[in-house]
Amino acid sequence: MNDTQRTSIADRPAYRAGEVAQILALPQSTVQAWSFGHDYRHRDGRPKRFVKLIDIADATQRLLSFTNVCELHVLAAIRRHHGVKMPEVRSAIEFVRKRLDVERPLASSRFLTNGISLFLEHAGQLLDVSKQGQQALRQDFERALTRIEFDKRSGAPVVLFPFTREASGCVESPRAVLVNPALSFGRPVLAGAYVRTEVIESRFRAGDSIADMAADYGVGIAEVEEALRFEHRHAA
Repeated sequence: MNDTQRTSIADRPAYRAGEVAQILALPQSTVQAWSFGHDYRHRDGRPKRFVKLIDIADATQRLLSFTNVCELHVLAAIRRHHGVKMPEVRSAIEFVRKRLDVERPLASSRFLTNGISLFLEHAGQLLDVSKQGQQALRQDFERALTRIEFDKRSGAPVVLFPFTREASGCVESPRAVLVNPALSFGRPVLAGAYVRTEVIESRFRAGDSIADMAADYGVGIAEVEEALRFEHRHAA
């Protein structure tokens, strides 16, 4: 990675594991395990180590970058619906990394073009996934990746539209909330108004109506409702 890439705003340490868990609607323990690894004991009592799946921005301070958030977003898409075992996922990611010569394939536009095929090629051999199963995996990858906007020149992620509803694999999930490392310190904001979703939730709890907030921010009522749904999903 060159100096320009290393200092990119998308790669700067910015998020605690708990914040990432809220953005992606994942258990904090899952984010921590995938990002940092963890020790545990096998059924026979032997100590074991779950090896992390991604390289985080700042291992010392345990801080993740926006790029890390996008990587976990893509990983979550296949884990939620298919329960693919993480050792096999780790092996397939490494295979794709070497074949594409990309350090972070899950957070690269190249993964959408030919990285998915490489992943399925390798994962299929490891997991004996049926053709139907591989097609389902491909669809979930594509759904997750279409929620990310990539820089046209570098292919790096610049905007993430996190899923706002329980049915996270649903391609129709509205894009009312976005995360952009260049806006509001990378915290979730209402698309079109760029006000933090936590502010909208705070105003709602204080008694402001959805209609009034929509008028204040110049957006539709549905967009404000989606921002509230996103915040309420956090609480759930």
